[in-house]
Amino acid sequence: MPKTYLSIVGTRPEAIKMAPVIRALARQGDRSVVCVTGQHEHLVPPILKLFEIDPEYRLTPTPQDGQPNGLLARLLPQLDAILKKEQPSHVLVQGDTTSAMAGALAACYAKVPLAHIEAGIRSGSNHEPFPEEAHRRMIDAMADLHFVATAENRRALLKEGRSARQIHLSGNTGIDAMRYAASLPFNHANSLLKALPVGQRKLILITLHRRESHGEPLGRVCKTLRTLARRYAHTAHFVLPVHPNPAVSSTVLEFLGNEDNITLTAPLSYREMIAAAQACYFAMIDSGGLQEELPSLGKPALVLRNVTDRPEAVAAGSAKLVGVSSESILQAFTELMDNEDLYESMAQVRNIYGDGRAADHIAYVLSNQIAHVLEECA
Repeated sequence: MPKTYLSIVGTRPEAIKMAPVIRALARQGDRSVVCVTGQHEHLVPPILKLFEIDPEYRLTPTPQDGQPNGLLARLLPQLDAILKKEQPSHVLVQGDTTSAMAGALAACYAKVPLAHIEAGIRSGSNHEPFPEEAHRRMIDAMADLHFVATAENRRALLKEGRSARQIHLSGNTGIDAMRYAASLPFNHANSLLKALPVGQRKLILITLHRRESHGEPLGRVCKTLRTLARRYAHTAHFVLPVHPNPAVSSTVLEFLGNEDNITLTAPLSYREMIAAAQACYFAMIDSGGLQEELPSLGKPALVLRNVTDRPEAVAAGSAKLVGVSSESILQAFTELMDNEDLYESMAQVRNIYGDGRAADHIAYVLSNQIAHVLEECA
């Protein structure tokens, strides 16, 4: 008899990483019910359309202030009603967002088994990233099954006392998603990249959105990027998709809005972001997803965060943890631009986070081993 799984999706990264699992469950004949929370109201639908997923539930949009408390309070009663109606054999949440936290709490309160995809990631600081680090620790405490991307994630869970039989090393579904999307037709002629006035300059991809960097740290990073843009005016062109959060966009526009070799864009489509990652010389990022994807493309990354929850890429030599100080950013950028040997050592294709088959592994475990694992955990 086919099982019913409830997958909860709130943000664009969740949609990207959950989509391969939803498709894999459907391929093996199970019923996969999808609930979109509205946390990223306008960014999630294009991702689900790309992966040909039509959600059964679309909850009301998130409060405009975007604060976790209000979103959590709004989602819990709605998710409880869905759980009572659907009676799923398992709830699936991905990552560490407020939507994932709400899904985990709702499953816990309803006594429905919980599977956590991308479990075991740790930065070591509850404030970086905020509130994601606290979320994922609490989600892992409630989860019955943990699907981890790396051996490091598995070790973190074992250290915290999780049973080894609850933990499955699957790889990261973001690699599955990237390979699927990259295989789809893409009209380069109409893309943003075609219109960029790059010329012979090297393309540098930038992302800035972390909540813990809002305010003075973000302003400092932007001023440093402006310095670099002027210093490398003839050899580098920067492209920065601007996050819609006003706390980010206002600062970015203030400091970077008038530089000839900085292109500020609206958030790129997922397919276009992959194309930008493929085309860039290297990236300066605070994105967790890109820290996972760029090594598979052979693109170096300078990580604009004080701590990283993806240490595997740094350990492998594909990424460098730079922080948010002006001095460290200037030094790291200059070294990577001017030192060809360093660049070549970082620009190696490394499949650190999986082989692109994580979703199939997760679907198999869910379908074939749930009863065994839950019996052991009871």
